[in-house]
Amino acid sequence: MQPRILPDEPSQVISPKIIRRILAGVGMIIMVALTYFYFIPEYIHYYVPEELPLYTIRKVHHDDTLRIAFIGDSWADYHTILSGDTMMTNAAKRIYHKPIKTVTRGKKGALSKEVYFFMYSSKTEEHSYEPDRCTQPLIEDHPDYCVIFAGINDVTYLRPTSFYAENMQLIINLLLHNNIRPVVMEIPIVDFTEPMTRKSLRDRCFYFVRSLLMGTINNECTDYHDALNQMLVKKGIKDSVLYIAAKQWNPGGSVDSTMFLEDRLHMNLNGYHLLDSCIASEIIRDYVSRQSSTSKAYTD
Repeated sequence: MQPRILPDEPSQVISPKIIRRILAGVGMIIMVALTYFYFIPEYIHYYVPEELPLYTIRKVHHDDTLRIAFIGDSWADYHTILSGDTMMTNAAKRIYHKPIKTVTRGKKGALSKEVYFFMYSSKTEEHSYEPDRCTQPLIEDHPDYCVIFAGINDVTYLRPTSFYAENMQLIINLLLHNNIRPVVMEIPIVDFTEPMTRKSLRDRCFYFVRSLLMGTINNECTDYHDALNQMLVKKGIKDSVLYIAAKQWNPGGSVDSTMFLEDRLHMNLNGYHLLDSCIASEIIRDYVSRQSSTSKAYTD
């Protein structure tokens, strides 16, 4: 008697349709997670705030002291750390023989939007910023000139060029409203790739993907320079600011140890000597020219 052959049991094979559904579900979960934990927080940092109410400074000085304020990011903060106020005052006094007062406040890592918020004590408190970083007291002292360091972190964190230009416009508007001459410092030529060498592989991958999505080259700030200049021209305020290009104080675009710290993002004492000498020269030249024009207008 021949043995009975049993039919093969149907194999438990998952159909391609089910696999596609599983993959689609996993993809959806990943997208929701990315949106909640990454894209929404990033969007909050990307938006340009509406212009806050302009406050008017009533303080008027009746002396011949030239007052200069520095506000901004880590470049302003290092200006304080390295006694830049003294360097700036001394550099200006070498070419202008009247009293000069310089004061600086800055915050490491500040985006251009935060530099704008720092100009309002209410916003500084609302966002729990360090109170001693608030620059409203500096503005309320009614300086003749206000030097603005902003944008380097916008490039580092791949913020759009429009984000930078529009925030700069808000900063400039408040200064012009109070008859303070804005000194717009072009984003300096630095090594934007250096910080990424100290990041984890995961952070570097995220940074690479984000740079592709943003279409931003992380070691190039030419687009930001162009966006700023286009904004100044479009808004008709190009002649209302004192614009100092990066190559005016660093013609060769050098990012070596003679001028910069090891991170290649911030300057050392020698670098600030060169920078402050250039700023002092430009401000004094502009101030004397404006004073001469005012005197001529009165005589005419």
